[in-house]
Order: sequence, then structure tokens, then C-alpha cells
Amino acid sequence: MKGIAESKDGMSRMLVSRLNVGNAYTLDNLASLIGQQTNALRGKGVITKSGADFQFLMVTLEKDQWATMGYIDHLDGYTLFWSGQNKLKSAEEKIQSGLFDTFIFIQEKRRTPYIYYGRAIPLRTHIVWERGIPSHIVFDLPEYKDYLLSQNKLTQFDIFSGHLESMEEDNNNYSYVAKNSEKEVFTKIRLTQSKYRKNVIEFWNGNCSVTGVDEPSWLIASHIKPWRESTNEEKTDPHNSLLLTPNYDKLFDRGVISFSPSDGKILLPETQSKQMWANFNRMHINEDIKLRYVPKGIEQYLEYHNQYIYGFNPTDENTEDIVESLLAKGLA
Repeated sequence: MKGIAESKDGMSRMLVSRLNVGNAYTLDNLASLIGQQTNALRGKGVITKSGADFQFLMVTLEKDQWATMGYIDHLDGYTLFWSGQNKLKSAEEKIQSGLFDTFIFIQEKRRTPYIYYGRAIPLRTHIVWERGIPSHIVFDLPEYKDYLLSQNKLTQFDIFSGHLESMEEDNNNYSYVAKNSEKEVFTKIRLTQSKYRKNVIEFWNGNCSVTGVDEPSWLIASHIKPWRESTNEEKTDPHNSLLLTPNYDKLFDRGVISFSPSDGKILLPETQSKQMWANFNRMHINEDIKLRYVPKGIEQYLEYHNQYIYGFNPTDENTEDIVESLLAKGLA
């Protein structure tokens, strides 16, 4: 991972050298590391130090009766879904600035140890600056991903580190072997996307899910729940798909639009700038648009998209456009 610690000498570099992914840490441990009093860290979801180039996000997965409403913190593989603070927005400011490393500590529930999950890279952000409403950010945890690989615990194909893991079954236990050959990677990608695309075209009867366009070479088989966040079964499940023309596909992938799981009605941004409104008009997109039909089984995927993708802004440096193009859309 290339973060602030790799670009300059500072407290972040010191922390990277002394923290170990997968280890448990107490507030006493962390206070000692950053030269603070333990009491100054208690009850805080975000910990930092004046003039330093880091921040700790302290995440509790299991919420109790005292937890603030609207929080959706959860961990899925090496993807963290994090809710910001209701009032203070310092963490969001640091994330947007790109001048701080974000270190992730997660406890299952209150009064249990914090486990260190490494540094985080934002994939998608839904930042709300209004006080009283939490922001939501989806993070990639590349150092935790490497840890899972080293422990043979990774349960998804690793796409983003430049190689693909192949899975071998031995007495019901899975082991993952890294394939560094680019040729092998792309061969497997093409086989996977080819199977998925064929199933999606058949599932949607060869027609765009929205417009009815029936020229296959114009249509993109798009995952509803992104590839990197899907289980192995979900990656090739045709229910986890929309067959779309490129304009709808791009807007859907980037969370600009979504569709209702109940009736397929298009969901548009509640607040639209004049420019967005004009562009929707140019593309003939309006609130009367809907899916031609809602096949049974895709509701859960659309609900996921509505909650974790719709309304979020992808981080361009970490966009999945390239991966989706290769794996899901038949464009490789």
C-alpha cells in the first residue's frame, strides 16, 4: 500500500512500523504509541493528534441500545462500511484532503478488544456536512486483505493487487494460490465474464432491463452488487445483474441512479443541480423510467445497491470500472 507513511517521515510511518494487522490493542497501548493520556481516547470514534498525519477510526460492529441511529458499520471480507460522526466531521475532512493515513481498529461489541485491520482506502463516499446526519464511506482494507492471504483465509478473488487467487478444494478446506502470470489472470477473467455475460443475456431475454434494446453487442452485463463485495456465488449469479445500455450502466455503476426493489421505478438524486437536470433531459431520463420487470430474486441485490452504492461518490483512483469491464460486462 502506498499511503502517507510511504511518502514522508512522520507519525504515520512510525505507526505502520509498530502496529501489526490482526493483533489486539487496548486504549492504553494506543495512547502510549501516540503520546496521549488514555482518558483522552475513551469513548471516541475518531482519534488523532494535533499536527500529526494519521487518524484512528474506532469501529464497534455490534450496536447496543446507546448507539446512535443511522449507523451502518459492518465488515464484509476486506471491505469496511463505516458511518461517520453525527456532529464532528473531522474524519471526513481528513479523508477528503488525502493528507492523512486512516488506521482501522474494530471491536465486535463494546468492552471487547480492538483488533487492528490496517490502513483504509476510500472506495465510495457519501459525505453529509449537515450536523446530525452521519456520512457513510466504503473502505478497502488492502493490508487486511494481505493478512487474510497470508493466513489462507481469503474467501474472494483478489483483483486489485495485480493477481488473481485460484481456489483449490482439499478435504472441504480451501487454499488459495496466487497466480502472478498476467496471461493466466486474463484467461480466468475472460472465462468468468464470458459465463456471467451469457447467463445474464439469457436471464434478461437478450433485452436491456430498462429500454428493451435487443442488440447484444450494445448491452453491458452489470453487477448490481459490485464484484469485489460479492461472494463467489454472487459473482456469477444472474439475479445479481442488470443488462443495460452504456448510459444507464455508467449511471447505475457510479450510484447516480438506482431502481426500487418493489416495482423497478428509477431512483434519481433528491437534489439535482441545473447541470444534472439538463443532462438527464438530454439522455431522456426522468422519474417515469422503470425496469421492464423485476425478476424474483434480484430484490436483495437492488436493496444492497440502494443502501451502499446509490448516492455515494466513487473515488476515481479506486474505481472498479476497469475490473467490472473485464469481469462482468464482456468488454475484454
